[in-house]
Amino acid sequence: MVSSAKGTGHCDDGCLIAVGDPYREHVISTKVLQALAEMDDHNYYLTQRSARSDIRLKGKKFMNKITRLLALLAALMLIVAACGSGASDEDASDDGEAASPDVDGAEEAEEPAEETTTTQVKTGGDAESDTTLQIWTFGATGLEPLMDEWAAENGVSIEIKTSDFAAHHEGLLTALVASEVPDIAVIEVGFSSLFKTSPDQFIDLRDYGAGDLESNYVDWRWEHGVSSDGSVIGLPTDVGGLALAYRWDKFEAAGLPTDRDEVAGLWTSWEDFLDVGEKYVADTGEPFIDDIGVLYSTLGAQGGERYFGDDGSLIYDSSDKVKADFDLAAEAGVRGISANLAGFSGEWNAAMAEGGYAVQLAPSWMMGYIQSNAPDTSGLWDITTLPESGGNWGGSQLAIPAAAPNPELAYDLISTILSPENQLKVFIENGNFPSTVDSYSDDALLSFENPFFNDAPVGQIYADAVLNLDPVFEGVEERAIAEAFGNALDRVEVGELSPEEGFQAALDEIQLELDR
Repeated sequence: MVSSAKGTGHCDDGCLIAVGDPYREHVISTKVLQALAEMDDHNYYLTQRSARSDIRLKGKKFMNKITRLLALLAALMLIVAACGSGASDEDASDDGEAASPDVDGAEEAEEPAEETTTTQVKTGGDAESDTTLQIWTFGATGLEPLMDEWAAENGVSIEIKTSDFAAHHEGLLTALVASEVPDIAVIEVGFSSLFKTSPDQFIDLRDYGAGDLESNYVDWRWEHGVSSDGSVIGLPTDVGGLALAYRWDKFEAAGLPTDRDEVAGLWTSWEDFLDVGEKYVADTGEPFIDDIGVLYSTLGAQGGERYFGDDGSLIYDSSDKVKADFDLAAEAGVRGISANLAGFSGEWNAAMAEGGYAVQLAPSWMMGYIQSNAPDTSGLWDITTLPESGGNWGGSQLAIPAAAPNPELAYDLISTILSPENQLKVFIENGNFPSTVDSYSDDALLSFENPFFNDAPVGQIYADAVLNLDPVFEGVEERAIAEAFGNALDRVEVGELSPEEGFQAALDEIQLELDR
């Protein structure tokens, strides 16, 4: 039996009740505690995802890197989130490759969020094979067909475990501690800086020949998988080049140009973009964009110094770019051009399919998401360039944990499916833009037009976006900082705070997290 008292207690089978959440108790194995206690010099960062958003992070996060004790506490909470409890999980979220991508607000769901779930899928190879590679990921990667092909050619079975975005990364941290790991783990770029602090937990892919592959990839994407000691812990998947998807039929109804070049000419700056959005809302009575948090993330992803200097120093509180991005996103909220829909929520999915807003800020992987989520809108979308510059939002690394059962096979798989030829194939079939340099001069990419998006020359558009961006340095505290600004923007959007009050609230929240 487990004690029901709040705080820390003991149970009959040698476990510890660790309370890191004021609303529920959790049971942690003492064996795991001992393993954690033996690990020094590791930074742990718990990010809890909300049901409200896959783009913006919400809830309690613990950035504990000052002392070994704080790292242990963060790891305890990580295990709690990964293992789950009988209580409702307020941090579950829907997810796809759009994870990404990364930002959340003050609104609380009226209903308790469902617990995070995972699925297991057998794919490829011989069902009777003695060898099964386990792959952990967060939603579809677009690489699954290539995995099938590789498995069939090598007589190997593949088991894919898919979890919600945060649960996946939290579970991987827990697994690394316990050495109960998959053969291959997908690590989103926003988490790369965290995992790179523990290179000893991963295979140095240079030992298998990865050093010879470096020239294949965009240099800044390659760096997402390189630790401070020079070891390579992951090969890059796609690049989330940025563009703008819009409903040309809605533009036409509003009396706006519909041709993609003429649409791009409506705004030479983001201020112009807001002006167009405000006019659209006034003329139609409908929202122009989905959410100001998505706008804020897009602005930050256009490049340059943001939360960190090039040397890794924290500059979030003095960065002119951060303040300018926050102010512009807040202004979009004040001017009422947003539908205030959390990305990847059910409401957001429905609005995308039903024409609930006119413009979707779109990294390349968003094309696949729109096509699968809103199939009846084929031909009604088009794609054009963003105001001011391109950018990158998203992408992942394929890593092999140090304790992986089949490292040689795992490396053969990831190096095969992430080749320039295969990345180009994935782009044409799914929209995930290659991270391989040679692909950007390939006629098959540059001439590719997507019929779903009104035959937009998406190959050329996204190639230009990637080639013209200024990469953003992302540090270990990336998620905590982005989440705080996202929280503040939500409060601004609902009128709880003024933009200036919201910015200060974000700075205060970040400082609290950094001081833990």
